[in-house]
Amino acid sequence: MSRSNPSEHAANPSTRWFEWNGETGTVRYYDRDAKANIDAGTNFSFVLLDELGSVRGWHDPSQSGIYSNEVRDTREHVLIVKAFKGGTLAEGLYAAIKDRVGAVGGHYVANCYIAFKASGVLTLGSLRFKGAALGAWMEFRKAHRSELYTKGVCITGYTEGKKGRIVFRVPVLKVVELTPETNDAATALDKQLQVYLDGYLSKTKRDQAETVATHVRDEDVELPQHDHDDDPPQITDDDIPF
Repeated sequence: MSRSNPSEHAANPSTRWFEWNGETGTVRYYDRDAKANIDAGTNFSFVLLDELGSVRGWHDPSQSGIYSNEVRDTREHVLIVKAFKGGTLAEGLYAAIKDRVGAVGGHYVANCYIAFKASGVLTLGSLRFKGAALGAWMEFRKAHRSELYTKGVCITGYTEGKKGRIVFRVPVLKVVELTPETNDAATALDKQLQVYLDGYLSKTKRDQAETVATHVRDEDVELPQHDHDDDPPQITDDDIPF
């Protein structure tokens, strides 16, 4: 951090890291104090502030989680994919390393920075979509592109899919109206977020990856994920939104 660039080493302002749980069909987040996943339910509302892409997963050989730096455009910005206990696994544009990433246990993740209400107060957070949930989110984005940054989003339930013996649950999303007060509060939070992202994205790719590593949940490092939404459907390069 410096006087001229106070955002260079700023901490990620997200207070909770949510994800869609395809096994139960709910949103959940990890509580560091309780060292447990907390179910946030099916009816989950948020305001989208920004969206970046990254790689997550589980690396069997090192028995540790997979992570990468976050990028705005997978077609232009290099991803450095690492395992917490296994070092660098792949490096390059997503289209070039996709097969390698999949072979070692990684998958593409849309990391949505959001405003959500905690104890009645609008707060900064992150919501991850992967697998079948990522497919649903991408379709929703295409259908509501003009409204994503002017209105709110609500997960109202789920639909079930099946591939072989695997049953997976996909979120149902809808656009919701915002009060002027909520919109103003979300805009203020986005300004705070953008200060952080400006500093983060100005770093080298390797420094970006190391920054991500300091904001992970304990279970990302040491507990493999077996959510049923990790497999179907397969996302092609052309489907990746950026």
